[in-house]
Amino acid sequence: MSEGWTPQSLTEAVNRGEIYPLYFLYGDETYLIDDALANLESVILGDGLRDFNLNSFYGSEADPAQVRDAVETLPMMAQVRVVIIKEAHELGEKDWEALSPLLDNPVPTTALICVGQKIDKRKKYIKRFIDAGCVVEFKRPYDNQIPDWVKSIAKKHGLQLSGGAVELMQQLVGSNLSDIDAEMKKIAQYLSISPKASDKQKVSEDDVMKVVSHVKLDSVFELTDAIGTRDRARALTCLANLLDNGQNEVGILALVSRHVRILKLVNEGVREGLSGQRLSARAGVSPYFLKSYVGQARTWNDRKIEDTFQALLDTDRALKSSSVAPHIWLENFIVQTCS
Repeated sequence: MSEGWTPQSLTEAVNRGEIYPLYFLYGDETYLIDDALANLESVILGDGLRDFNLNSFYGSEADPAQVRDAVETLPMMAQVRVVIIKEAHELGEKDWEALSPLLDNPVPTTALICVGQKIDKRKKYIKRFIDAGCVVEFKRPYDNQIPDWVKSIAKKHGLQLSGGAVELMQQLVGSNLSDIDAEMKKIAQYLSISPKASDKQKVSEDDVMKVVSHVKLDSVFELTDAIGTRDRARALTCLANLLDNGQNEVGILALVSRHVRILKLVNEGVREGLSGQRLSARAGVSPYFLKSYVGQARTWNDRKIEDTFQALLDTDRALKSSSVAPHIWLENFIVQTCS
C-alpha cells in the first residue's frame, strides 16, 4: 500500500482525513519528520481528550507488552487513538517479534506511528508496514532547495526575509532545517514577533548577522583555509571544533564540499572578470562573505580544487560503506589533503 509514498503525498492524504493503522517515518531530516508527526497528531486527535488517546514510547526502553496494551486500548470518545514509538530503529528483533501481532492484524482504532533514522526494507516487519500502512522517507533537501525552505520556515515564525537575508541564513546555518528553524525562532524573539501576527516582520541581513550563530561557518572557513595552506595540525584542530559543536561527520563533509564548490565558482567568476554583486550571485554566496572567499580562492588553483573533490568523494564512499569510525575517515581526508 505504501510503496511510492513521499512526504508531500503523506501530508495530502492526512489532510484528506485518510488515516492508516501503521506508519513508519524515517530519514535524516528530523525537522520534516517532526512536522509530519505533529500534523498526524493534530488531524487524528483534534483538540479533544488528547491526553487519554496518545501514548509515546522510545525504542531503546520500550516494553513491547506495554506498547501492545496501548495499541489495543480503545480510544476514549474518539474514533482513533495514537501510539508513537520514537527511535524505533533501536528496537531489536525480539521486540519486533513481540509486536508482530499488531503488524499482522493492525488495530483499526489505533494509528501506530514509528519514527526512526533508517530502515531495512528486507526486514519482515518493514514489509508489513508497507503492506498495511505508510512508510515514508524524509531526506535532507539539496542546497538549491534551501532558500525556499528558509522562506517557508520564516513565514511560520511571522518573518519575511529579504533575498540577501535568505542567502545569508543558508550561508551561516547550512542545510539542516532543524537548525534553520531554531535560528529563526531566535530572530523572532529578538524582533519580538508573534507567529500569529497578520503582517510579516521584514528581516534584513543586518538582523541575521546580529542573531545567528557563526560557529559552523567560522570553523569551516578555518578548516578550508588550513587545508589550503596544508596546515595539517590546524585543520585537525578545526575538525575537532566542528565535532565538539555538534556537527556530525557527514554534515562536515557536506559543508566542506559546498565550500570548495564555492571556491571553484569564485575562481571561474574572477577569471571572467566578475566582481561585487555579480560575482556574489555567480558563486551563490552573500556579499558579506565574498571578500573572504575571494581571498581563499587565490590559494586554491584548479588542480588543488579537483584533488580535494576527489578526496571528498573517496571519503564520502568510505563513510557510507566502512565500519571504521567516521571521524577516522575525516582525519584521513585531512592528512591526505594536507600532504
